[in-house]
Amino acid sequence: MKKLFFLFFFFAFALQGSALTLQKGVSTPVEQSISYFEDVQGTLTLEQVKREPFTPYTKERRVNFGFTQSVYWFKINLLTSSSKDTHWWMKIDYPLLESVDMYLLQSDTLLIKHQKMGTSQPFNSRDIGSHYFISELPLYNSSDSTLYLRVKTQSSMQLPISIFCSENLMQELEQSNFFVGVYYGIFFIVLLYNAVLFIYTMDKNYLRYILFLVSFILWQLSFDGLGIKYIWGDNYWFIEHGSSAFIPFTAFCALYFSRYFLNTPIYAPKVDKAIIIMMFLSIFMSIASLFLHYAQMIPFNAALASILPVVLLIAGLRVMRHEYRAARFYVAGWSSFLIATIIFAFNKFDLIPSFYGINNVQQIGSAIEMIFLSLALADRVYLLQREYIEKLNHLNDTLRDKVESALNEARLKDRLFVQQSRLAAMGEMIEQIAHQWRQPLHTLALINQDMYVKQKLGKCDAKAFEESHERIDEHLQYLSKTIDDFRNFYKTDKSKSFEDLGELAAEALKLSDVFLKYAKIKTYLDVSTILKVNIAKNEMIQVLMNLIKNAHDAILEQRITDGKISIRVEEVEKGIKISVEDNAGGIAPDIIEKVFDIYFTTKDHEHGSGLGLHMSKYIIEESFRGQIWVENILGGARFIIVLPFEEIQTLVS
Repeated sequence: MKKLFFLFFFFAFALQGSALTLQKGVSTPVEQSISYFEDVQGTLTLEQVKREPFTPYTKERRVNFGFTQSVYWFKINLLTSSSKDTHWWMKIDYPLLESVDMYLLQSDTLLIKHQKMGTSQPFNSRDIGSHYFISELPLYNSSDSTLYLRVKTQSSMQLPISIFCSENLMQELEQSNFFVGVYYGIFFIVLLYNAVLFIYTMDKNYLRYILFLVSFILWQLSFDGLGIKYIWGDNYWFIEHGSSAFIPFTAFCALYFSRYFLNTPIYAPKVDKAIIIMMFLSIFMSIASLFLHYAQMIPFNAALASILPVVLLIAGLRVMRHEYRAARFYVAGWSSFLIATIIFAFNKFDLIPSFYGINNVQQIGSAIEMIFLSLALADRVYLLQREYIEKLNHLNDTLRDKVESALNEARLKDRLFVQQSRLAAMGEMIEQIAHQWRQPLHTLALINQDMYVKQKLGKCDAKAFEESHERIDEHLQYLSKTIDDFRNFYKTDKSKSFEDLGELAAEALKLSDVFLKYAKIKTYLDVSTILKVNIAKNEMIQVLMNLIKNAHDAILEQRITDGKISIRVEEVEKGIKISVEDNAGGIAPDIIEKVFDIYFTTKDHEHGSGLGLHMSKYIIEESFRGQIWVENILGGARFIIVLPFEEIQTLVS
């Protein structure tokens, strides 16, 4: 009977688990002393649970029950052998637990401390402002205590728990913060590096990679609890939905970047179809995660995160066969991430045991992956740069011939353009000569007819013949003078000399006199300067005649009965200013910026070539280094020419 009682007592004690002896500076595995109870309905209280049998956790790994809807109670018996002034702390290394109720009892009866923790609780309610769950254990008045933990989570049911004295906790937090700093420091450097390369190259692949980096960082921040600490705080909706939405959104960004970086539509069309399907699936899951609970979406998101690197690794291997060198770094990066993701996902589903650093294995794999992807992009830039250098060297071999050919072509176009412009001006001049000669020829015809009639009537005596001869000679002299005036204008000599702009304006008006008088247009010339300008005379006359003819055509087009054209030559601050004004109503606002464009004209093809004003602008700006523009004034338009002081010489000097 005594033996049976002893065996019963032994097994009962074994079922409760061995007590955890806390010694300052000594690390004791908590898993060997923890026992658990599954509360399927999640309705039991502490007093009810204390009466239930707890099962010792016998697996040689960290506590992990995978995804479950049950509430789990954990029990740890604590024995304190250190001095009374030693402070003890409990640390849970899994920031995704939704609710953790901690009960610390003395001798399993007297409640010493009760604290609520988890993502559902305000961040500032934690004993220490850490992204992990850390709580002080006031054990200095008791050597025999019991720790109960009620854990509820929509994520994987894990409890990586440790108990430290203050000194050991500080060392642990320093190591953890150092790892976090290095990890996110790597991401920051990679992000900055790729941002600089994007600005330098304007390659959209860098922008897609930056989008992937940002989405992955947000995912990682939500996973390790730093997002709650630094970014979105106690926003429970964001904690509930945003954290699960980051996983498929990051998958979409990774697929989007990889598709264009690897050019899978060309190099791996079959895999490209799978990538497109997964992109749509990722977007759908991202949207669904905004409305469905974390517990409903996290298994699918975890499965997507496990499949993603496999698909992208296959895509990289397919592209490598096409001798795309940058794909080697890509494959190396996703291989490391795939291994880390598989280990992490299997641990979540409790398929492999937990070990030190298991919660950071994905961070390590992702950091390696990001570095390799950056190297892949850099190698791609190097290959493009080498390709461009080879092309540049090839172009340099024939650059002289190409430049010479281009210059010859430009000179030919320039000559053709000038010739075409001058032919257009010549046509206008011939028309003006015809107007100029029409009246004298008519008069000569009348004189000739008069002489013929007198000869027939026998009245053509010597006096009448002499009078007719003098009149014919007078009109022939007029015709000859007209030819000389226009012949001087057509001289091709472009050598510059110092000319009086007032005299050139007067000559331009004289050459335009016939068609101006025929249209009954009055002209005014106002000259208020004695400065001369170093220009080509005939080219300047051509410009002025183009402006006069343009004003003449506008007046006729608008049917102005009292047409006026005013030319003013004056000295201004920047040089000599020539203004040509009309009263034709001005230029429409929608075309005023186009009047100097080549071949732009508001006339039909028979009356306008669109070359006059463009040629005028070319002469003023290219030959004379001046400026020309047009503006609307009251009742008309004003063309303004300004020739700089560098081309001016005073009469006195």
